[in-house]
Amino acid sequence: MKPLFLKPAICKTIWGANRISKVRGYQEDIGSWWEVSAHPNGESKVANLPGEPNLSDVLKADLDGILGPGYTLHEMLRCAYLDTKDNLSIQVHPDDAYALEHSHDYGKYESWYIVEAKTPTYLVAGTLTTDAEVVRKALEENNLDPYLKKWPVKAGDYITIPNGTLHALGKNILAFEVGTNSDTTYRFYDYNRKDANGNTRPLHVKDSFNVTNFANQPEFVPAQKASHRLSDTPYFTVDEYYVDEEMTISSKEHFCVVTNIDKAPLQFTWGKETLTCGGYDSFILPYKEEIHLLPKAHVLVSNPKKGK
Repeated sequence: MKPLFLKPAICKTIWGANRISKVRGYQEDIGSWWEVSAHPNGESKVANLPGEPNLSDVLKADLDGILGPGYTLHEMLRCAYLDTKDNLSIQVHPDDAYALEHSHDYGKYESWYIVEAKTPTYLVAGTLTTDAEVVRKALEENNLDPYLKKWPVKAGDYITIPNGTLHALGKNILAFEVGTNSDTTYRFYDYNRKDANGNTRPLHVKDSFNVTNFANQPEFVPAQKASHRLSDTPYFTVDEYYVDEEMTISSKEHFCVVTNIDKAPLQFTWGKETLTCGGYDSFILPYKEEIHLLPKAHVLVSNPKKGK
């Protein structure tokens, strides 16, 4: 099957900025763009199939043929841009067992590639104490900030965030998220912010404490302008490639997601066809297919693993 080009699901947020909006011709701040998603809370459309069907419908029609033998929607990756002008809430994601029992969804394991960052800025991942009661007291006293582990970031940095880790993206960042097929988020703290109607957003403090492992530490990979592996998690791998000469990408065992991480379009060949992937766009390379990236491409290639 040919590469599947995708149209994102759009999610406006109170912290959203307009970096992606400006590139794509939108005149508003939009925080989250679900670039690759077969999740019912926000589905990508397959732009190069008749009628632009939902991605999940295309996959369900031939799971083995598109994803690979034995791969299901559980192994489908969910990729999104997060475009911030303000800090995201401090949040945590559960594992599969807790999420299935309490939220009727899978757990979430994720990572962020920093596409742009207006320095100085930072993200939160982990805490400076492993004592849950210290954190609980700090939360009650509205004094959580001293216990949050902050990571200064710049373009090209990458961080992997296991489920059960408190985390938050900071302001003035454009990040590309690669994660598992889930939308289960427990909001731990939100700076007492109010929405447009003057209401604070709901928190999930009980669930957050139930699932957080305060000993968790993320894996941080500093930027380097060279091809290298960014992460190898229980659920996916992510590689960054700077393509200096023609490069082959094959999906011999399962599908993969290819993301053009630059603003400029990239070209590649599939069979006898030359195809173009727009700036910041992603596509799915189905099982048992092969493409050839042409020079000057800068891409992330995300591969699934069978979840544990």
